[in-house]
Amino acid sequence: MPVDDTLRSLRHWPRLPARADAATVAGRLAEAIALGVLPDGEPLPRGADLATLLGCPEEAARGALGELARDGLVIASAAGPLTRRPADPLLVAGVARLRELGTHELREISDQHSAMAGAAALLAAERATTDEIDALRGLAADFAAATTTAARRRLDGRLHIEIAAAAQSSRLTRQEITLQAETGALRWLPWAEAIPHSGEAEQHAAILGAIGAGDGLRARALAEEHVRAGIRRLVEFRLWSAARRCAR
Repeated sequence: MPVDDTLRSLRHWPRLPARADAATVAGRLAEAIALGVLPDGEPLPRGADLATLLGCPEEAARGALGELARDGLVIASAAGPLTRRPADPLLVAGVARLRELGTHELREISDQHSAMAGAAALLAAERATTDEIDALRGLAADFAAATTTAARRRLDGRLHIEIAAAAQSSRLTRQEITLQAETGALRWLPWAEAIPHSGEAEQHAAILGAIGAGDGLRARALAEEHVRAGIRRLVEFRLWSAARRCAR
């Protein structure tokens, strides 16, 4: 089966252990499906081809497809296995995660994520290929056209991951994936509809404009502020929700 651009993006993700087992491979693919890196209905290669793509044993790849099928994240079709995005796993996880975090912890997340996103944008401005910049702009355009909160959340997370991948740094990509999996849904919680979509889209466009122009310092500053603005909204929401609970 030919490897399309969507599947090829998995090669930017942290490398699997040389002898990864089925559970590890399934976890990697489940994360990609939940984050929207592998869109709903994306065809997956069968065992041997999937093993080659991910660099894992064929037995692990076949076992992973079986586990994902049992979890409902992969469905069978005449053309082969297809991904199926769960109802809204990131929102559910985000609500649970927010209950565990105080404002101090959220600000620490902001410090870590903004520094990492800024470094990724800086290096992407220096290292990204023309094809990678075009792909980033395509994701940003998809975000600008998205009409649902769920779609915007998935595209925003994927855009950040792909900027880190365009920096040609597996460590930064791994950190971005970890942060998106841990807290990516937080900033899209109940009042996500109030997040100014056009403003978010303009910030994406400005970051990518700086990356495309090779202006790493500006790209870093814009990316850092973009992340900080999102966490500031989340801190406000956290304080508001805590005040409501106290008032009851």
